[in-house]
Amino acid sequence: MRTFSLILLFCAAACAQAIDGLNVSVNRTVTLPSDEAAFTVLVSGALDITADQALQVLQTAGLQNLSVTGTGLGQTYSYPEPAAVQVVYQISFTVPAAALKDAAKKLEALRLAPPQPLSGLQYNATVNTSAATIESSRQTVLPQLLAEAQKKAQFLATSAGVKLGAIKGVSESSYAAYGYVTSWLTSPQIVSGSFANSNSGGTQYTYYANVTFSLAP
Repeated sequence: MRTFSLILLFCAAACAQAIDGLNVSVNRTVTLPSDEAAFTVLVSGALDITADQALQVLQTAGLQNLSVTGTGLGQTYSYPEPAAVQVVYQISFTVPAAALKDAAKKLEALRLAPPQPLSGLQYNATVNTSAATIESSRQTVLPQLLAEAQKKAQFLATSAGVKLGAIKGVSESSYAAYGYVTSWLTSPQIVSGSFANSNSGGTQYTYYANVTFSLAP
């Protein structure tokens, strides 16, 4: 088995020299905190309502950092005559995860009694890892991956009897197992305080790095 492993290492080294380098792949999985709640709000009203008016209603309720992410038309069908066509604005915003319930209470008040000029409001929210936390983790993990790749490449080079050179190139990527964090709420559920939380521990992220080293005989 040992002889066979050395043969594989020498073959890998020979192939690496043919492409003038040795490629090493490393990865690391970390669990990041679910520190951000992302809300999506749908507000509706008469066709002459502007996006600014819709935003103003939410701002007056104490919600900030709002962004209009979609506009459409909708109609509620009722008997005997359908209701008039209405404009629908999709508005998004984020808050710290700890502020989830506070923001939901403000939206619930608006849903139960939509102030003029709104005629309706619905919302949902998901709790996940913020972009800032992901980037901070990346800045920490990437140097660790490079060090691990260096160690692994040095072992391969030494076993194959060649000299390991400098890093020639690096590519990186990451993957989030979003299925692990699906904390959510919707406007009908908040009345009874019902929440679904598949994992309060956070989101699992796997960081990958492919590092190419130069080689010398």
